[in-house]
Amino acid sequence: MSYASPRLGDPISSAELHTIEAIARAEIATAFDRFDVVLSDNRHARYHVRVVQRLVDQRFRHREMSVAGESRGAAGFGGSGAVSFQYVADGAMVFAPDTASRAEVMAAIGRGAGRVAIHEFLHHLLPKFPIHDSRDTHSYEGNSPAMMEGYFNVLHWGIAEPVLEKRVGRR
Repeated sequence: MSYASPRLGDPISSAELHTIEAIARAEIATAFDRFDVVLSDNRHARYHVRVVQRLVDQRFRHREMSVAGESRGAAGFGGSGAVSFQYVADGAMVFAPDTASRAEVMAAIGRGAGRVAIHEFLHHLLPKFPIHDSRDTHSYEGNSPAMMEGYFNVLHWGIAEPVLEKRVGRR
C-alpha cells in the first residue's frame, strides 16, 4: 500500500505499514477472541478479507464513489471482502486530533482497517442479519469509518453478539 498526506509529510514507510497491519490484526483478534473463530493468514480460507489500495462502489455508474469496505458471500459457502486502505487512511487524517503524533495516526489507521474488516467478516458470518440497523456508534455493527469512533474509541459487540454466538459458538 502507498499513502501520502500533507499532514504526514513523508509517505507511510514499510515499517509503518507493518505496524498498521499488526494493529489491524490485533483489533480483529480482540473482537473475535470470545467466539469459536479461527483467524489465520491463509488467503484461501473460507472467509477472507484483504486490504486493497482503493475501493470504488460499482453501483454508481455516473461518478466514482469510494467506499471503506465491501463483501460478497454465500451463506454456508464462504465470503470474500476487501478494505480500502485509502479510505481508512483518509479517515484517520480527518479524525485525528491536531495534537496526534505520527505514531498515533498510524495506530488509528490500523484500528480503522481492523474495524472495517470486522464489519465485513460479520457480513460473511451473518449474511442475513441487519448489521446496519445498529445505531450504537461504539459497537462493531453500528460503527462507521466515517466517524471518529472508528479510529479513536474502544468498540464492543452490540446487536449481533447473540446471533454471532449462536452461529459460531463461544470459546
